[in-house]
Amino acid sequence: MRKIVIQEIGIEEVNYLSNKEERKIMKLNEQELLIEELKKVKDKYQNLFNNSIDGIYKSTEKGKFIEVNASLVKMLGYDSAEELLNIDIKTELYFDISERNEQMNVALSSFRKSDFYRLRKKDGTEIWVEDHGRNVFDADGKVLYYDGILRDVSEKKKHDDVLDVLLKISKKGYAASSLREFVQYIQTELGRIIDTSNFYIAFINREKQTLNIPFISGEESEEEFPAEKSMTAHLINTNKPIFIHTDGINELLQQGTIKQIGFLSKVWLGVPLRVNDEAIGAIVVQSYDNENAFKESDIELLEFVASHISLSIQRKKIHQETLISKQILRNVLDNIPINVFWKDTDSNFLGVNSNSLKEMALEHESEVIGKSDFDFYDRNDAEKYKADEEAIMLSGKPKLNYQESHIKNGEQRCYVTNKIPFFDENKKVIGLVGTSEDISERIRIHMELEKLSGELKLQNESKNKFFSIISHDLINPISGIIGFSELLKENSTELPPEKIKSFATIINKSANFTLALLHDLLEWSRVQIGSIEPNFESFNLSDLLAHNIAGVSPLVSSKKIVLAANFHKNLKVWADKKMVSTIIRNLLSNAIKFTSKGGTITISSKEIIENGKKIIETTISDTGIGMNEEKTKNLFKIEHNCRSAGTDKESGSGLGLVLCNEFIEKNKGTIKVISEENIGTSFIFKLEASS
Repeated sequence: MRKIVIQEIGIEEVNYLSNKEERKIMKLNEQELLIEELKKVKDKYQNLFNNSIDGIYKSTEKGKFIEVNASLVKMLGYDSAEELLNIDIKTELYFDISERNEQMNVALSSFRKSDFYRLRKKDGTEIWVEDHGRNVFDADGKVLYYDGILRDVSEKKKHDDVLDVLLKISKKGYAASSLREFVQYIQTELGRIIDTSNFYIAFINREKQTLNIPFISGEESEEEFPAEKSMTAHLINTNKPIFIHTDGINELLQQGTIKQIGFLSKVWLGVPLRVNDEAIGAIVVQSYDNENAFKESDIELLEFVASHISLSIQRKKIHQETLISKQILRNVLDNIPINVFWKDTDSNFLGVNSNSLKEMALEHESEVIGKSDFDFYDRNDAEKYKADEEAIMLSGKPKLNYQESHIKNGEQRCYVTNKIPFFDENKKVIGLVGTSEDISERIRIHMELEKLSGELKLQNESKNKFFSIISHDLINPISGIIGFSELLKENSTELPPEKIKSFATIINKSANFTLALLHDLLEWSRVQIGSIEPNFESFNLSDLLAHNIAGVSPLVSSKKIVLAANFHKNLKVWADKKMVSTIIRNLLSNAIKFTSKGGTITISSKEIIENGKKIIETTISDTGIGMNEEKTKNLFKIEHNCRSAGTDKESGSGLGLVLCNEFIEKNKGTIKVISEENIGTSFIFKLEASS
């Protein structure tokens, strides 16, 4: 029995070993198949790499190619892959190394990106490429290489530039105020896509047989000269483009077809400007030093440009309407920066331009056609628009340059509007065309300018008054001081004591006046430049009034004025103490100055309630000469302020009252004056009471 068991175990082992061998063979077969597939993939990739019409490459961060295909070699104008692999990308492919650095900064992530930039070919010419590529990193996040696909998009770039130039020229055709300005603009814009260093546009006057050149670059020329046998006239007469070099020009000269005017060009390129297939002029570019400045393809480009600007140039040249096709009109309407719309007799929209669609926040004209203002605006606004349009179409008369308004995005917007009825061949009104332009921003700017203009005028008048005060009120007393001091200096031994005392008194008064004026000028100047701000504090106004009354007592006594005070002892205000003291001092001095001898000055102060707030109201009244209404109105304005002598011929500049007003405003108070000629004057100022 035991022997049979051993035999059975041996058979199982054999079977196991056999299966294991089969699995090994199968795995080897799978590996061989995988290797074969990988070879096919590699061959397929290599075939794609070598035969792609786009340039494929791998490059290092330092600026060396690792691998390039034939298309890239050809695209960049090199003779072989080996030659391209040996160049320094940074210095030889880029016009500016900063452009290379910019490209590398963009490519910091491993995500595939697309970029659009220019490169330098081997011959130094420019090529624009679209780069689809990515950085490839190792396991540690370090850049191994950069791989990408370059596509030559130079023609697309040129095409985009041409479209951009055409669009800008078309827009400028409606904005330029003169033909010369328009032609200069054309020269500048065309210079982006073709050499226009020697460029002009000429128009033929067939009646006079002259050429008119409103603008020429690169040389001097009369604006109008006989057409005769010039090259430009030859082009216009043949109504065909001319691309010709020096040899061809000489041949035309020998044939007598043209005659030489000025220097011969190395190359001359011109195309006719046509209206209704008739040549009305020409666009010409030429070079005196580079026979390769232009190429055959530039003829088509210049013709393409000419076909789009001919109608605009003709309109600018002859200043009248020109019949244009529906497509051109559509382009014009969609490119002017105002709303244009046209409606039927029921005020339903027949069409609008692109700007109107933006205004209505719509994308397609079909969303507007057949609808009315009631579908887009507030009902009250829509009813007003419809009533206007019904009146216009009923009268058959346009309504021009009037303002309308409506709510847009929650904001009131203003528009200047024109609406004109249009008629059929029987002169029956069949609808209207309108334009509207949002002038809200213009109105806002105009209002700001008016405000600034008023402020500037006021500042200028204040400056003039300031210098007037300096030149008159300051110089005169100083001159008096100098004059009388000179008399004392030269004649002190000869003058009697009473004369010396008189001169000294005059000098003293002038010096005190000058000092007070300088103080007021300094304070006012500091207010104007914003270097003085109030230091608010709570203080006893009663004490400050008493202090200033004591200060003017000598002046009051000298004029035998009765000074009456009527205020409580504990009136507190919230203000700048020094400024308020200046206010009180100036008002008291002013009252004394204009009150005759034996007159009365009354000072009163009390607490009142105004708009629910406690206010201290102070009044300084006099029985002086008073003022008329006109003078009272301008009393606190330096630009209108007039000098007035006191009752004892005291001098004054009027600046003190201006300063009072400035300080009152700084302290958030108010001041007013009540006056009547030959009766007297009261100054009333109010300040916030201290809680």
